[in-house]
Amino acid sequence: MKKLLKVISLLLAVLMLVACSGGSEGGNKEEGGSAAEIMIWHTLTDHDEEMLQQIVDAFNAEHEGEYHVTQETQPLDGFNAKVYEAVTNGVGPNLVWLFPSTAQDYIDAGLALDYSKYFTDADYKDRVAPGVYAASTDYADGGLHAAVCTLTGPIMFYNKELLEKYNLEIPTTWDELYNVCKTVVDGEKAEGNDIMGFGPDDDVTLSVIVMEQLGLNYIADDNTVPNWTDEKFINWLNWWKEAEDGGYFMLKDPEGYHSGPFGNQQYFCYMGSSAGMNYITPNGFTIVTGPVPQVDGGKTYTEITTRAMVGFTKDEAQDAGAAEFVKFFTKAENNLPFCQKYSASTPFSDVAESAEYKEYFDASIAQQAFSELLPVSGTRKSVKGSGSADQALKAAVESIIIEGADAAEAMANAQTIANAALAE
Repeated sequence: MKKLLKVISLLLAVLMLVACSGGSEGGNKEEGGSAAEIMIWHTLTDHDEEMLQQIVDAFNAEHEGEYHVTQETQPLDGFNAKVYEAVTNGVGPNLVWLFPSTAQDYIDAGLALDYSKYFTDADYKDRVAPGVYAASTDYADGGLHAAVCTLTGPIMFYNKELLEKYNLEIPTTWDELYNVCKTVVDGEKAEGNDIMGFGPDDDVTLSVIVMEQLGLNYIADDNTVPNWTDEKFINWLNWWKEAEDGGYFMLKDPEGYHSGPFGNQQYFCYMGSSAGMNYITPNGFTIVTGPVPQVDGGKTYTEITTRAMVGFTKDEAQDAGAAEFVKFFTKAENNLPFCQKYSASTPFSDVAESAEYKEYFDASIAQQAFSELLPVSGTRKSVKGSGSADQALKAAVESIIIEGADAAEAMANAQTIANAALAE
């Protein structure tokens, strides 16, 4: 319990560093009118989707005749673009489960829902750390356009039996990770077992973390990307390319995510979200976890990922209903089981202080690994154009590692694209 309380206090401090109201109720349908229909789009699957549906069903039962919520799972590939096209054409969802920065692209057009019209401070502001609240309001108009509901972050997943077989310790640096992967892969292949060493589920997250560890700003304070072509990052990308060509690292798995192949012992280890713990089914081995490796001699750093309910304006009844559902979704009795299913930490102080949450934390190896680097964690800047910057980085890194493009040229082109997007 002492460790958990320390972690919570660290998280509050971290999110205060990451960061640089009241409202009125409304939206009731007139007596005799039909219920306001609320649509949620998300990319949740399996038990996470089932938990969301339970919360939806409870809300609908409580607000029968007033509001009715429907949730739909959408394909992950191209989800942001699909949401943007639908919302800007007036046929999109009322709510999406995404990053707080999503709202940036809808504010100028007046399409981003502002929860402050419907929330009191006690509903949200007073329950979260200042940094979380800042992430929810860090927009040009200062509106409360996102309600952060979970905190996760990338961690490492390892095959315990392979670590023990080769007398290896969980690596703390990227060079150590390469060395242990080489030991395992070479050893297993010598015995006729074809196995890959390491792969990341999200190459953008990997690249951003490494940039920051190298002392480079992914997006600088002036909302530009000046350091993508820095020699230190170019050298790191070329180092990764050598590891890829050697058969020890794999940036992209044919399945998309590395968690499935890892569970089938096709990988020794992989980096993925702490929220992915429940999606791994280890086939004949034991999972152990650890924090993200660091650049030797660099700045110690990893990311915190905030997931939020982001809303879009429709009419007054639907807007009020969407806000009411989000308020319901963040209540302790709903946030706690959702965090448990999602393998996430809660941003809400009242949830974190509960005995049931503390029991969940103490039993979760994913939460334990996530908590280790909380004092040095940060989040990406939530600014307009950051999504396009992410895509430019992703395309460049994949062209370098997978297609063999020149690292300096590819990153220079990506930097130009990203700066143009951030300047719009």
